[in-house]
Amino acid sequence: MQDLNEIAIFARVVREQSFTKAARALGLPKSTVSDRVSRLEERLGVRLIERTTRHVRPTAAGAAYYERAARVVAEIEEANAAVTDIHRSPKGLLRVASPLLFGHAFLGEFVAEFLVKYPDIEIELIVADRRFDVVEEGLDLAIHVLGTIEASLIARKIGSADRVCVASPQYLATHETPRAPKDLLKHSALVTSNDRRANWIFSKEGSSESIAVQGRYSVNSVQLALTAALRGAGIAVLPTFFCAEAIRAGLLSPVLEGWTLGRSDIHVVYPGSRHLSARVRLFVDALIERFTALPPWLLGKDGRAFVIDGARAQSEPPAKPQIPLDERPVFDSVHALNEALAQNVIPAFDETLDEEDELEDSAI
Repeated sequence: MQDLNEIAIFARVVREQSFTKAARALGLPKSTVSDRVSRLEERLGVRLIERTTRHVRPTAAGAAYYERAARVVAEIEEANAAVTDIHRSPKGLLRVASPLLFGHAFLGEFVAEFLVKYPDIEIELIVADRRFDVVEEGLDLAIHVLGTIEASLIARKIGSADRVCVASPQYLATHETPRAPKDLLKHSALVTSNDRRANWIFSKEGSSESIAVQGRYSVNSVQLALTAALRGAGIAVLPTFFCAEAIRAGLLSPVLEGWTLGRSDIHVVYPGSRHLSARVRLFVDALIERFTALPPWLLGKDGRAFVIDGARAQSEPPAKPQIPLDERPVFDSVHALNEALAQNVIPAFDETLDEEDELEDSAI
């Protein structure tokens, strides 16, 4: 018979990426944690975790097992919550996934504030430029921006986001400003994909125009495309919430104003077949409350760019936001980029390893 404690301990080691940290979190001796994982590996007849001097990480089999084990552990926690009425004081792990840009632009402070408000809840936030399989990956919820939503998921809309065509003032000073979408064919296009070819579809007054651009520079990172645009390398199409601060600061200028590039609805999605735990419900409700409380703006002179309701934006004055967004950047790294441009240096992400824990784990 399978020992569920072994599964829970294994899942915690993978989550923490450390035997030492998992032992601390579970309140167990490290030797016990190591022994339980070894027993599980022997029972299954496969190695689940690689132990080196630098890393503790799952093998391919371990990663596949973890995705399912995490769901089992979550279901048990929900069952415990149901019979002990623990939802009055919500606790447990929330696994949340988000597109990289949205996570960086909007979830940082929101998640931090949520953790402060609910000290017994843990959050594992995964941000990546890929499509998430909420059920298969054992996620509690995900932010969904592009593509169709699976029928098995419940979706609640939190807003919409526009895209904008931009270039730096330096680029526009040395190149003829485009007056119509077809003029882009004469310009250096910065394409955010793995393919240099891209179709940019512009709309105006009920008509649309598709432009097949051949990117002089293609990159599968919007951050790097933004950097190239800031440096004056060409014209890019970027999410408005990502470059709004650069526009506000005068580092980028909108191109082909009056033309639109489409809008993507943003939803929070979660499995419809699962009992909705108190912590998931709290997080979803708080997320919706945060974004529906923001004013319904379009990209205007103030540079703000997250659209909540386009119809209301045309008829109602902006409501006063709970947070003074005009006093802080929508995407904080633009300030760092601005300083880097002045110093001719682009900052690099500094990752510090917990060497003591890693060396301890390697000896297990």
